[in-house]
Amino acid sequence: MMGTMGKMAALAAEPGEDAFRKLFRFYRQSRPGTADLGAVIDFTQASPARGTCPKVLSSPLSVSSVSEQDACRAGLQPVSKWKAYGLEGYPGFIFIPNPFLPGYQRHWVKQCLKLYSRKPNVCNLDKHMVAEEIPDLWGQSQELLRHIQLITTRLSLQTWLTSQNKWLPHVDFRTSKLRLESSITTD
Repeated sequence: MMGTMGKMAALAAEPGEDAFRKLFRFYRQSRPGTADLGAVIDFTQASPARGTCPKVLSSPLSVSSVSEQDACRAGLQPVSKWKAYGLEGYPGFIFIPNPFLPGYQRHWVKQCLKLYSRKPNVCNLDKHMVAEEIPDLWGQSQELLRHIQLITTRLSLQTWLTSQNKWLPHVDFRTSKLRLESSITTD
């Protein structure tokens, strides 16, 4: 456990790449079921601090801050049904597991890609992309999907057409020419 914690600390300390990517690679390289998840925070239960993990606290929410009607219009469950968690030593951090009504999670993911990635909003894409590439990520992804579908359709059509064609055995022109010449000269 301590060896793993040391590796993770070293991964996060290296400059030039963000800590998330380093940790993602760390957990991805493990064989399924063998990764040491001791440093992973479990928000499903309030728990005491373990090793370098902060203590998970149940975080109270103000039920009166959002009416049930407003929450429903936004595709959210009533605030009274939400479970919220915080981390000791990280004021302002609140984790709310899936507050969405069925089907609305997809809507909000689409909104995040379609609207919230655009300026003047600040996002982590600013670091990796030129501002001109960001204006319409949703439209770009839709166009890419259409292009992929078009290529796939053409490829399947071509495959179907070639399977319908009755391919004759390949006859080498030079061989048949020699046979013809030899049959003419022997007669």
